[in-house]
Amino acid sequence: MDILFAPMQGITDCAYRRSHFLRYGGVDAYFAPFARLERGRIRDKERRDILLARNLGVPTVPQVIARDRDEFARLCDAVQNLGWREIDLNMGCPFPMQSHAGRGSGLLPHADRVGEIFDEMRRRPEVAFSVKMRLGLEDPEECMRLLPLINEAPLRLVTMHPRLGVQQYEGEVDRVAFDCFMEGCGKPMAYNGDLRTIADLRAIERRYPNLAAVMLGRGLVDNPSLARDYKQLLL
Repeated sequence: MDILFAPMQGITDCAYRRSHFLRYGGVDAYFAPFARLERGRIRDKERRDILLARNLGVPTVPQVIARDRDEFARLCDAVQNLGWREIDLNMGCPFPMQSHAGRGSGLLPHADRVGEIFDEMRRRPEVAFSVKMRLGLEDPEECMRLLPLINEAPLRLVTMHPRLGVQQYEGEVDRVAFDCFMEGCGKPMAYNGDLRTIADLRAIERRYPNLAAVMLGRGLVDNPSLARDYKQLLL
C-alpha cells in the first residue's frame, strides 16, 4: 500500500516537499497544491512550485483545479508544457472560495461538466490522470452518480476523502459511504481522511486490504516520520 502526501495550500510547497523527502522519506508520491487559472493563465506562484528543476529527485504529482473543460484544458497545457506527464484533478477542495465557483467539491454536483473534463483527459493519452474527490458537495449521492463516468474515465487512481464539501474538515468521516463507493469503483483507490497514527493506518489496511494507497495530510504535518515509521514496521 503506497503512502501519498496530500496537497496542502500554503504548507506543502516544493521546499517543504524536498525537505521532508530528504529528512524523513517513507512517502511514495507528494501531491503538489493545486494550480489554478488567474486572468486566463496559470498563476505564477503555482507555476514556479511545479517547475521540474525545483522537484528533481522528489516523486511529485502536480494538481490542478478547474470548473469546466476549458479551464482544465488550459491548465493541462501549461503543466504539460513544463514537462509533466502526470496530473491530478482536484474535485475535493471544500473551501467556499473554490466550491462556490464550481471548483473542487463544487464540481461534484455537475456530472455534465465532469464528463466533459474526462473527455478532455481522453484527448491526452500521454498523461497519467488521477482525481482527488469527496463524497459530494452537499449530498453523498453525488459521488455515486459520478461512478459510471469515473469507471469509464482514463484514471490511474481515485482518492476519496469521505466527507462532504460543506463539512470542510469537521464531523466524522463516513466510511460506510466510502464502502459503497469503493464497491462500485473499478479504478485503483486511495483513502484520505483522519489518518494520524500508525494505529489508524493499520486499521485502514485491515478494513480495506485492496486499497492501492492512503493519502496523509495533517497526520504527516503533525508527525513527519509517520510514513517512514509505518513502513519500517512492515519490514
